[in-house]
Order: sequence, then structure tokens, then C-alpha cells
Amino acid sequence: MGATNIQDAKLLIESSRVVDRTSGLKDLIHILKHNRGKPSLEALGNKSYLALCETLFQCLHDGRTAFFHGKTKATKAGSTAALLPLSASALRHVIASGVRTIKSSTVEMIIDTIIEVLPATTGLVEPLLEALPKTLRSLLEYQPHVERLSKECWDAAVDFCIETLAGFFQESPAEGEPQNSWSTNVSSRARTPLEADFTSSRASPRLPVTKTKSTPPEHVRATEDFVHCLHHLVKASNAPLLDKADAVLAVLLKFLQQRTTRGSTGVAALAAVNAVLARITLQSVELTKRTVQTLLPLLKLMWSEAILRDEIMISLIYTEAHIASLLTDPDDETTSSDLEGLVETMYGDYRRRQETTAHQYLEEDHLCFRHLGPARNETHPLNTCAFSMETEHQRYEGLWSTVSTIARFSFMLDERRMSIAHDRSDSEESFSKRVRITQLFPEYLRHVSEPRSNAKRAALQVVSFMIQEGPFDEEELQSLLEKLTSCISDENPVHSVWAMIGLAG
Repeated sequence: MGATNIQDAKLLIESSRVVDRTSGLKDLIHILKHNRGKPSLEALGNKSYLALCETLFQCLHDGRTAFFHGKTKATKAGSTAALLPLSASALRHVIASGVRTIKSSTVEMIIDTIIEVLPATTGLVEPLLEALPKTLRSLLEYQPHVERLSKECWDAAVDFCIETLAGFFQESPAEGEPQNSWSTNVSSRARTPLEADFTSSRASPRLPVTKTKSTPPEHVRATEDFVHCLHHLVKASNAPLLDKADAVLAVLLKFLQQRTTRGSTGVAALAAVNAVLARITLQSVELTKRTVQTLLPLLKLMWSEAILRDEIMISLIYTEAHIASLLTDPDDETTSSDLEGLVETMYGDYRRRQETTAHQYLEEDHLCFRHLGPARNETHPLNTCAFSMETEHQRYEGLWSTVSTIARFSFMLDERRMSIAHDRSDSEESFSKRVRITQLFPEYLRHVSEPRSNAKRAALQVVSFMIQEGPFDEEELQSLLEKLTSCISDENPVHSVWAMIGLAG
């Protein structure tokens, strides 16, 4: 019965009369919306869906022609153009119903048609902007379709997404911070005296603020759809990424720089960046380094969005070796300052979390002490020489990653300062002219004596991880022993336990 009704609707859509086409499109949308998942639609095969798509393609082409003709001449063409959004909506529902049924040849035909009818001389055809980007997104969300695309079609789809997104926002200079900026829970509020101490000696220079032109409200949803489309295209395991990596990263980073991204779209954009990074870190070292330099200040701003933190950690894991390489350049103050800002933000957030709220801090119960020394087959991938993550606590891996990342990058920054100071002292006339080095490790040790329990716990945990990153001199070890020994008798058992963990490390 459903197939017969669809056939009737198809015949109406093929009519030359606008009223029949309108009726047929509405009937088709109604049938598809109310019968999705029912046997009548499940029985339809690729051939039926292809016939529907071809009918709708013709309707879209006719409407598009009439749309541009009607801009200068109000005739019957205007009525045909009015069918554009209805035709696009019908195609969207066809894809939603048949996405798992249609074959690769049909998929590529749909992509080619969208690429053909959606662009205008300048921008996109507005009546199609609501439904067609969602249609493309729905099509690409079914990953097997992406994996089966020919290279030519994949390239065309990626280029189309890149060009469309680039057209939605253009960079322009601006003074001051954009109004619609990422909320910065650390930098935007007044610092406490303790936080001022933590940052004052190594405050990062203010970076020049660039502002991307805000996406017009009518384009916001389409922008989000194209970001998701790009994510689905690049995350396929067989995606031919290397040739497009530079252009894909450029447009995604530009999108993230808008600082108006929220929720799943921000996750999709950063996940797409990570999908590219996973493929190019060994193939395109210089491109990865350039990406890191752009990404670091953005990650600092994005840390306030809890939903983005897993992807932020993935970005840092993929690029850790490249960050370490950039830090070896004594003249590259920007990267080290951006990394300091990110570490400061992560640590500042972690030390202010509420202890009364569950799963805000890494717990000693999350750790395994059965496998000391180098990692073995049975050791969790997240490990140090003194302890590892308990395999049964996988849901808390993000907490481990947060603490260990703060510790690891803090150690890298301290090593950089020591190296630069050593080189300077060798070139100076006298030892007395050596500039005093401000290190992060002594500051974390100082925070171990904080009166606030949450801040004290955070400092103890970071110290416990950081001491396993590399050798420390005798003075630092002596200070460590004094601080942690005094915490063993702390009335708060959490502090006592982490002090002992730190001493065991």
C-alpha cells in the first residue's frame, strides 16, 4: 500500500502543473514521515529510491532555474521556484528512509546533484539551505557510504564542504575580545591572590585578537551541518586525506576560531581535526607543527566546555611529540607561552572542582599498584613506573589524562626553562648575572600546603605524576620529601594517601 501511494505521489511530482507537483511533494513527505521503519517502506529497494531521487532531482533543477529567472521577472516561474524548499525537504526524507538501502552509485549521484544545485553565483541558493545540507549530512552519517566513495567523489565532497564553510565566515581584524567568545572560567574573572602568584611570574604576552566575521543566523545550522559532513568524510579509515589535509585543517581551525561553537558541533570540528592529525603526524611534520601552534591557544579557550575535553586530550596526545620538538627552539616563545596558558587553565579548573561532587577528581581507588616498573602486557596503557590505571575504571581515564597531561607538560616547560637558563649562563661573563628561573614544580609543591582541600588534593596529584617524568636535583627532592612527609599525618585521608603515593613514586 505504501509503495502504491509513493508511486502516486511520484507521478504527481512529475506533472508539469505546479499544483500537482506541490500536492505530490507534500504527499511523499507525509508518507515517508509516517511510515518510516514500517514493512511497506522497508520493502523498497535501491531501484525505487533511485527513481524517486531522479524525479526530485528534476524538480530541484526546474525550481532552481525558475528561482533565478523569477528574480528579475515575476511570472509563473515564481510559482515553480516556490517548490524548491519542498523538493529539498522531500529529498531529505527519501534519504532518511533509504540511507541503508541505496547503493554507492546512487549515493554518488545524490552528492553530485547537491554539489550542482546548492551553490549560486555568490553563496548558496537560500531556499535550499535548510534541507540540502541536512540531506548531505544524513547521507554521510552512514559510514559505509563514505568508505565506498570513489576518490573523485570524496574529493569533490570535501572541496564542496571546505569552499562552503570558507564562504560562511571571513577573517577580519577587530579590537578587543569578540562578544560571542568562549567562556574562560580562568582568565575572564578576577584572580585570587594564590592564582596571581601562580601566574604572575610567567604571564603570557597577550596575543593579538583576531575575530572571524560571525556567521549570519540563517547560515548557522547549515554551517553546523557542513562541519559534521566534513567530520564524517575525514574520519573514514580509508579516506585519501593527505592531499586535502592542509585545506581541511585550515577551514576547521577557522571555524573553531569563531568561538561561538557549542555542543556537538564543536566536538565534531575538533574530532575532525584529530582525525586528520592521526593521519599526518608522521607524514607531514611541518603541517602538524603549524596546526599545533594555531590549536594551542584555542584549546585553552575551549577547556571551559566540558563536552570538548576528551577531544582536547586526544589532540594533545597526537601532537605531544611535536609540542616537545617546538619547545626545544629557544626563540619560539609563542608556543611555550600558549602551552603555559593551557596548563594554567587545566590546572586552575582542576584545583577548583568541588570535592562534594562525584567523579571530579582522580581517586586512589582508580589506581593499580600491582605492576611496578616498565609497562607489561597486562598493564593498562595509562601507566607510570609506580602505578597504572585500573582496567575496571575506564570511565575515569579522562581524570587520569587531565592530571598526567598537566604534569607532563609542566615538566617539559621546566626543562625548557632550565635549558635556556643554562645556555644563557654559559654565555654570560659571570654566574651572578644568571636570571632567576621560575619553575612550575616548586609552585605545585607550595600548593601542597594550601588550606583548601580541593586545591591541596590537586597539587598532590600533579606532584605525584610529575616526579615520575624525569630526574630532579637534590634541592628539589629535599623540598619534595619535606612537603609530602608533613602531609602523611594530614587529618584528611585523601591527602595522606596521595602524599604516600607521591613518596612512593
